[in-house]
Amino acid sequence: MTDAEPGSHRPVVIEVLDTMPGPPEIVWELITDWEQQGDWMLEASNIEVLSEIRSGVGVEARAVVRIGPMRTRDRVRVSMWEPPRILVLEHLGWVKGAGEIQLVPVREGTRMRWRETLFAPRRLGPFGRVGLRVFAPRMKSIFQRDLRVLRSLVRLRVRTAVRDQINDEGSAR
Repeated sequence: MTDAEPGSHRPVVIEVLDTMPGPPEIVWELITDWEQQGDWMLEASNIEVLSEIRSGVGVEARAVVRIGPMRTRDRVRVSMWEPPRILVLEHLGWVKGAGEIQLVPVREGTRMRWRETLFAPRRLGPFGRVGLRVFAPRMKSIFQRDLRVLRSLVRLRVRTAVRDQINDEGSAR
């Protein structure tokens, strides 16, 4: 029996959406730059890749995650990898579940959907389930902030790419 069994109780589902001002390829580069995820996912720190592979299904990483007064080590494993469209991570730490990010090209750039399906630790019983539900609105606001920060990083990366392209064209003449 695992610590949190999907199916043993209803998960907490948190979903946030935003439009990134750049193409899916740039967004994908930023969200899969594992050690730099703390640049936009501000609740995460000390991120380290545990697996020998760095891309594709099977990548494993670990981070310290702090949401409000709660602090935990979260270990994740990539379970779906379809660049630059779909990234799914399994949460293997204290809180179990899955995080899914979908990227869809739109006229304005990329529509990003981030959905977390989380199960409280079984050993905490109803207290864990209630606690996770109480923290869900706070987690949603944190994830919305994360996407605002990511949007700024995408904008900066696009500007840098355009500037580099202009410089390359100028030096080719």
